[in-house]
This record gives sequence, structure tokens and C-alpha cells, in this order.
Amino acid sequence: MDANAFSRLRKDFLRSPVEVTGAAVGSVGAAVAYLLLLLLLYLFVDLLVSKGEIPSYDQLPAAKKQEFAAEWAARPDADRADAVRRLGLTNPEDVKRVVGAEPGPAPTPKQWDWRWRAGVYLALRDRVGPAAADTFLPEPPHEGSADPETRPGLGILSLVVRERNRWTGHLLGWLARWNEWTWRPGADGSANRPYLTGLFVLAFCIATVRGVLMNAVVYFAAKATLESLTRLRRAVYFHTYRLGSLAVRTAGPGEAAGLVTQKVDEVGEALEAVLVAPYRYPLTIFLLLGLILLVHFWLAVSFLVLALVVWVIGGQITAYFRREARTGSRQAEAALAMLRESTGLLRLVKCFQMERFNQNRVERQLAEVGRANWRRLRGDALARPLLEAVALLAGVALLYLAAHSVLAGDFTVAGLVVMAVALVSLAAPLAGWLDARRKIRRGREAAAAIFEFLDRKGEAAEAADAEFLPALTTRLEFRQVTLKEPGTGRFLLENVTFAVPAGSKVAVVGPDPTEKHALVYLVPRFMDPTSGEIRIEDKNIRWVTHESLRAQVALVMQDDLVFGDTVANNIGCGDLAYNLPQVIEAAKLAHAHQFIERLPYGYETVIGEYGHSLRPGERFRIALARALLRDPNVLIIEEPTGPIDDDTLALLDDTLERVGYGRTIIFLAHRLSTLRTVNRVFLLKNGHLESGTHHDLWQNNDLYRRLQILADATLETTAAAARE
Repeated sequence: MDANAFSRLRKDFLRSPVEVTGAAVGSVGAAVAYLLLLLLLYLFVDLLVSKGEIPSYDQLPAAKKQEFAAEWAARPDADRADAVRRLGLTNPEDVKRVVGAEPGPAPTPKQWDWRWRAGVYLALRDRVGPAAADTFLPEPPHEGSADPETRPGLGILSLVVRERNRWTGHLLGWLARWNEWTWRPGADGSANRPYLTGLFVLAFCIATVRGVLMNAVVYFAAKATLESLTRLRRAVYFHTYRLGSLAVRTAGPGEAAGLVTQKVDEVGEALEAVLVAPYRYPLTIFLLLGLILLVHFWLAVSFLVLALVVWVIGGQITAYFRREARTGSRQAEAALAMLRESTGLLRLVKCFQMERFNQNRVERQLAEVGRANWRRLRGDALARPLLEAVALLAGVALLYLAAHSVLAGDFTVAGLVVMAVALVSLAAPLAGWLDARRKIRRGREAAAAIFEFLDRKGEAAEAADAEFLPALTTRLEFRQVTLKEPGTGRFLLENVTFAVPAGSKVAVVGPDPTEKHALVYLVPRFMDPTSGEIRIEDKNIRWVTHESLRAQVALVMQDDLVFGDTVANNIGCGDLAYNLPQVIEAAKLAHAHQFIERLPYGYETVIGEYGHSLRPGERFRIALARALLRDPNVLIIEEPTGPIDDDTLALLDDTLERVGYGRTIIFLAHRLSTLRTVNRVFLLKNGHLESGTHHDLWQNNDLYRRLQILADATLETTAAAARE
């Protein structure tokens, strides 16, 4: 389900083919560029170790001497003789003895040295070309003088000779053939300086290209992700607007807000990981492992075996101690909870003289806390060091094997350095891949939650042939209205029937705020009843336009008093149909103008959670001004329950008395003073409705009396807090 939801999200919202392709190409290019940098590192280290010099025959290990002997014997006599002559040996008899064309005594070390140099010349000629082979030729020695022992640096040709019988020798020869700067002698007769400079320039260029590619990957992935998240947030917002069921609970809009923020962010991390991780990390791991295997196959196999040992032994030991740490944490929390309880029993201990009993309990609990914390600390302290110790031992063993191969002549120092760097470099892509998998897993769960929300059916869609609703002049009526709570199926309203005459004032009370909110949210059609109908002017509001219905209904609810914007926009809601004088007039009617004028920027002061702070009564008056500005026929007011002083309540009562004439007002009431002034009170409990005057319900209904006594006590407490 999660994978399908995430795939659907990518299909529906990830609509940036250019950016997706750019991120993929950039990821592949960056991985290849890093591999090229490692190869350049190999060439650089080899140049530093060998100094571009070709070893003499005496410097060759015994195994290499045997390998060369077989190589020399396989060469045609003509090639051997031509190479020897080019090296400066002109005496025919000496040439024959060096070439070994005729049976004779065993070659002397001197003759083997001539053979070796001739073999080097032939190897360079075959792998690179005659011009490269000629750079190996020494200056012709004077007759009777010793052969020159020093030669100028030959750049990459030294590595070509040492790798001549491996596949790397063929690759290096091809590279040298097409890049003469790697072996052409400079002004001092050595090719090392031009070769080193060329390596630096090439590494600089590749590093620059890789940096550009990495930035391009981040840019393309971020752009594609942000565009997708914008589309997704827009879809959630518009579906929230369509989905009336969110109006039932206060947590409803909070669910949508959580989806728009946290869940969409999790999806964004997953999308970014999907754009980068499938190409960058696996390819980098594959290329690094391939390089390690190519540098030295058996040493790489040894590394993989040791890595498996580290995972099996070190990983399992680490997992055990981490489990110990988690268990210790849980036990410590439980023991501390008991210790807090014992500490809170001081009055009971003194009253019932149970000092020794409680002290013994505390001592036992202290011991349990100590044992649990020791278990936690031991697990935390040993988990990571043990894994590092096992990994270090494996690294030492691998280093020993590598050093043994270098001393035996089967491995070069440059190869060892490159293998070490490649092994260390594996850590980053492996960690990145695991992190990407974690993000993708969370993104799948978030995508499932988002699509569960987006797939919900909107309950209050406007009919295609909806008609205009005339102004309320007779009554608002509920007929056998039943409403089930979306998601739970609980009955919020069950066969509710009542009528509110136009121009009257009624109050709705009850122990469950969700039921009261559900009843009043049905009036502006934030949602539709499961069964039954609501009628205004004897018209079923299901078949009237939203605009004509909501133009007659205004709500002042405690959860929607103000939002983060200017005071003017809070009252006018950005509607250009209302100018500033009209906004000010509505504020005066709600007794809000005086305190608004005292704000730092008056009606242009930004208020809300991140703006200028207002008191609860001030926020309520701004919300009331917003409702009065629209001059509604039906005004639904949820009375404030927060700390509001008596003066503010008196101002609110004055406003409602002045604007109430000829207007239908439905109170979600908490104050006895309000209940005494309304025409009728509706008591809502467990979805059922009971109605009557305040006096009748107070005399005959125990629940009503308890609710009002409790509400009055709460309001008195908050009012006292406000006065203080």
C-alpha cells in the first residue's frame, strides 16, 4: 500500500522530466568523476614512489625475473637483436650472446641487464609506440665507458613497463599513446614535471566538473522536489476546503495542517532521495568495489571476508549492547516513576507514621534505578567502541595482508593507497544509501497518509443546478437530522428536529463540544447530514448555492478568532468590496476600535500567533467585527471561555444587544446571563436534543443545572485571573 501510494504520488505530482533527467545524469557523472580522481591519485602516488624511473634488472624480485625470462624467450630473435642494438651494443658477438640466439653458457648478470633494458624498449614500443620507446634510449656511451646508471624520469612510461603484462598495462599504454604529455621530456630532459603538472591540471578540472555536477544534482533534485511539494500542498489545501468532515472536530484542521507541513516534508525528503540515491550511491559503491577488485583481486576478497566478519561479530555484539541500553532506559524510567511516587507521599508518611516503610521503599527504588542506569550506561558505552575495535582489528589484518603483497612485489604502494582511499570512500555512499532508504520508507508512509486524506469524499459539494437562497424571514428548521462522525461512525446527532424562528435568539448547550460544533457547522454546509434535511425559508440548503447560503450565515468560533495578518485584513478578510471606513465602522460596533487605535500601526498592525499579541477579549471582538461587517441574517457565536474581564464581557453584551434586533442568533453558550436572555435553550446529549426555556430546564433537568454550575464556576475563575 505504501509503495503504491508513493508511486502514485510520483506519477501525479513529480512532473519535471528535465530536472529528473538532470539529477540522474549529474549523479552518474559525479560518481564517474570520483572514480577518475581515484585513478589520478593512483598515477600521482606511483609517480612519487617511482619518480618515473624504470627499475634495473638487479632491483627486480625473483618472481619478476622469472616472468621476464619467459617473456624474453618468447620474443623473436630479430626484435631482440634490434632492441639491443638500439640501446648501443654494437659488437656482433656481444649482441648474439645477449640475444641468446645460439646455445652457450648461462647469461651473465651484465647480459641480463642488457636483455632487461631491451625488453623495456620493446614493451614501450608495443604498448605505446616507437617515439615513446626512443625516450628510454640513453645517450650513446663512449667506447670503453660504462653503461649509464642514471636515466631521466619517464613519467607514465615507468608504470607502463611495470604493468606491461597485465590488462592495466594495455590500458595505460593506450592512454600514453593518445596523451604524449604524460611521457614527453621537458626542458630538463625529464618527463616527470610535465607529467605531474598535467595530472594536477586534469585533477583540478575533474574536481571542478564533479563539483558542478554535485551542485547541479542538488539544484535539479531540489527544484523538482519543491515544485512537486507545492503541487501537493495545493492539492491538500483545496481538498481541505472541499472536505466538510474536518469541521466536526477541532483536530480536523490540525490534521490537514500536519499533512501540509510534516507529512509533505517527509514526502519531500523521500522524493529528493529517489531523485539522487538510486543513481549516485549504488553506482559509486559499484565503481569503488570494481576498482578495489581490479587493483588486487585476492586482497579485495579478503576485505569482503573481513567486512562480513565485522558485520557478523561486531554488528551482533553491538546490537546486543544497544538492546541492553534500551532495556536499561525503560527500567530506569519505571523505577524513577516509582521513586517520584514515594517522594510525593510525604504527607501520608507523616500522617500515618510510615517513615521506615517508605524509607525502605525508597532504598529499594534507588537500588533499582542504579542497576537500570548501569545497564543503560554500559550498553551505551560499549556498543560503539566494540564495533570500532572489531573494525580496527579487521583493518590491521587487511593492512598486514596488503603490506605482505607489497613486499612480495605483487602489489604497489600506489595500489595500496588507492585501495585504502577507496575502502574509506565506501563509508559515505553506504551511509547515504541507508539514509536514503530510511527517508524513502518514511516518505511512503507519509504518502499513504496523504492519499488516504485526498481520497476522502467531500460531503458538501454544490449541486449543478443549485438555486439562489432568499433572505431568511420565516425560520431555520432541522428535520430528522442524523449525523455520523466521519471516520468513527459515532452518532453526533440522531433524529434531531427543531425550528428557530427568524429574528429569535437560541442557545445550544451540552457536555460534548463536538456535538455542538457539528450542529452549527451544518447550517453553512461545512458538511451535510447523514440523513434528514436542513431548511431555510422552506428550501433544503443542500440544493442552494454556497454563496447565497454563506452570505447569510456568519460564525464567531473560538478556534478561528484571528489569523496572522493585519487587523484590517482580519476584519475585511481581504475582500475589496469592503473599504477601510466600513471596516472601522464594524470595529466600532464590536467595541474594538478603541484598542485597535492604540496598536503600534493601528489597523495595519499584524496580529496572530507571530504578530502583535492580543488579549482573548480583544481577539473575540475582532472576530465579532468580522462577522458584523457582512451583516448576516444568521449569527452563530461560541461564547469565550478564556480569561476575559467583566468590562469586556459588558462591552460584548452591549454589542450583541444592539445588533441582535431582527437577526437570528445561535449561541454556543457558557454564561448564565446569556441563557436567561435567549428565547429557547437546546440541550444536546448523546446526539439527542431536549429544548425549553432556561427556567424550565433549570427546574427540571439535573444535567443542565450541573453544566451551568460548572460553566459558571469556570468563568468566574477565569474572570478573576483576568482581573489579576
